[in-house]
Amino acid sequence: MLPPPLAPVPALPDGIEVPDAARGQDGVFTRSQARAEGWTDRRQRRMQRIGLWVPLAGPVLRHREVEVGPWQRARAVQLTAGLVPSHQTAGQLWQFTVPEGLHGIGHIERRIRPVRTHRHELRTDETLTIRGLPLTSPIRTLTDLLCVLDEDAGVAMLTDAFRRGTLTAADLRRATALAHGRHGVNRARHLAHTCRREPHSPLEWRFHAMADAVGPGWAFNVEVHDATGFVGRVDALHAASGTIVELDGRRFHGDDRFQADRTRDQRLAALGYVVVRITWDDLEHHPMDVTERLRRTIAQRSRGENQPQWPTNLRRR
Repeated sequence: MLPPPLAPVPALPDGIEVPDAARGQDGVFTRSQARAEGWTDRRQRRMQRIGLWVPLAGPVLRHREVEVGPWQRARAVQLTAGLVPSHQTAGQLWQFTVPEGLHGIGHIERRIRPVRTHRHELRTDETLTIRGLPLTSPIRTLTDLLCVLDEDAGVAMLTDAFRRGTLTAADLRRATALAHGRHGVNRARHLAHTCRREPHSPLEWRFHAMADAVGPGWAFNVEVHDATGFVGRVDALHAASGTIVELDGRRFHGDDRFQADRTRDQRLAALGYVVVRITWDDLEHHPMDVTERLRRTIAQRSRGENQPQWPTNLRRR
């Protein structure tokens, strides 16, 4: 698995009153760190009373002008009790699309709110230290997330990573294998199975399940070319019948996008394809009707001997 990009490192505001330790910890610090630098308890209480210092997690504070982002959350998890940032906390650092949260792996005597402590074991190859901060590796982070995210959140995370090219189906299989024997492994296996074709959006994920009901022979995210060059990457292609499915999501299509889609449809039609456009509403409210229409389209176009020869210059992403 190629390491996904890390979240950008934030710049600290100028002139803020914080202990020096905070400047090397993305603006967060503990009361004991402040005390070690000469900030008395009375002075610390005053900074909190006037709202300049704000609690983040347990004994961890931040200046009110320091915005809370992935690095601040990860530092807070590590500073609370030496936990290794993991799950959603590490996921946001690795720029997986996941909800915010404070999660860490380790063994502590008592719970520190609002940090969620996971008592898992970590091998040495499952952690990395970046900018002095230990955190779970990308593949270990992915495994942890697959075991805890619900279906909607898991699909959103995986489809975004597939679309950005930071994840492959092979990575997903490896992460799922690492979940063997853990609580949540069935959840991980379900996500891996339903996302095995690398859908680029939740809408594609829904259609992939429908395609299985329609019948075999589908390829997804296929590049099509004609005599003048690249036509486009189609969402789904049934090559035997020359049927293309394009999925129209909820996003707004302006005049330029509308025209580009119709021009592409015309070029695909000139190659002998039929383009079927399916919306989110179709899959949400009329899945059986859409399935039956696709079956009939494929059956009619596959019938007979004098069928056009579909182009062979196709490439799957």
